[in-house]
Amino acid sequence: MVKDDTTTTTRKPSAAACRSFFQRKHKHKRSGSKDGKDLQALDTFSRTQLHPLKASDSMSLAYQRVQKVDCTSLRPVPILGPLLDVVKEMLVNKTPGKFCRCPFEVMKASQQAIERGVKDCLLVDYKRRSGHFDVTTVASIREIAEKNRHCLLDIAPHAIERLHHMQIYLTVLFIQYKSPKHIKEQKDPISQDKTAQKIEQEYSRYFAGVVQGGAPSSICTQILAMVHREQNRVLWIPACPL
Repeated sequence: MVKDDTTTTTRKPSAAACRSFFQRKHKHKRSGSKDGKDLQALDTFSRTQLHPLKASDSMSLAYQRVQKVDCTSLRPVPILGPLLDVVKEMLVNKTPGKFCRCPFEVMKASQQAIERGVKDCLLVDYKRRSGHFDVTTVASIREIAEKNRHCLLDIAPHAIERLHHMQIYLTVLFIQYKSPKHIKEQKDPISQDKTAQKIEQEYSRYFAGVVQGGAPSSICTQILAMVHREQNRVLWIPACPL
């Protein structure tokens, strides 16, 4: 945590004190620094922050107060992009003790009731079906985390921001194919390529890693490595609302 010094003094704070109080966004790690690991983690802060800055904001705000978070539970993993079902099923089958898909709960309720559940931070996302809603609940995500497993989330990209505000720390991964041809070879509709491009343009600030598309087994290997890396990386969040 970053602490304020409330003692009144006329002495100008030292450069070292300023550096410990404020962290410059996008500051490169200095070779040989004992704090290199934390500074390197801070370089990736923009991908995991709770209140992402727009480009115009980053130009006007040179500094931002941050605090380090000790996240001991396994982080949920939303995976975005084409071929998600195939990849998620393979992850669960290959490593059942590490990953678990978050189950949908069936709710027969009005649209107003569902939206109230989202507003009250009980529901994360929902899909309208014939006569009911398939919902993702905060309780289900926390239950999987308590079992010491990564929760594989089936949520829309806009729900990521919702989870960030709930202080549920994520490892967001994006599967990227080189061209629509590769998606066709995987027998997936071409429309998914256009959807993936839109997701990348609008939500790339949340990505902890980009997975190169290919054979499902290759994708799973990359995901396992990225999830392990991010789980052990220092996490920084804003110390106070911007």
